Amino acid sequence: MVLDKPGKPSYESACSVRIMVLIGTFSKILERIIAARLLTAAQLKGLLHTNQCGAPPGLSTYDACPTLANDVKTLQRPRLKVSSLFLDIKGGFDNVDNNTRARILREGGIPPYLVSWVLSFLGERSCTLVFQGAPGTPAPVNVGAPLGSPISPLLFLLYITPLLFRIPLGLRIS
Repeated sequence: MVLDKPGKPSYESACSVRIMVLIGTFSKILERIIAARLLTAAQLKGLLHTNQCGAPPGLSTYDACPTLANDVKTLQRPRLKVSSLFLDIKGGFDNVDNNTRARILREGGIPPYLVSWVLSFLGERSCTLVFQGAPGTPAPVNVGAPLGSPISPLLFLLYITPLLFRIPLGLRIS
């Protein structure tokens, strides 16, 4: 379903609308179960950085801010210089290559049944846009994970976590 974003001067651009994916309740329950199993497997295999906030329970983005502030103050006490780099990955959910994501999961030691489920969940997807109540023609979707899905944030974190492990020094919070 395509919804207009409030306060836009024109609604002729794709940037002025928000696409909402409507998924059935049963599907969301199954996705939550698989997300819990995938999270456990990823944590056991060390695929998620310890400061990864958002998808793991008990660690939200609200936890990231005090962690950063505390570490900056701790480093400033001995008069060390501190700097921060913030990245915003725009459209991250929408632009992840699913084959690369599956390779990361396989190489990370995720059980094959979970990798197969993820590939099945993300495979053979299509999108039909509805403008003013009139549905368009379905189009295949070969990348990304659906917004609004309980497993999508975790799948995205597993995709970007290798970037965190490549940072040689410093505090890494995601």
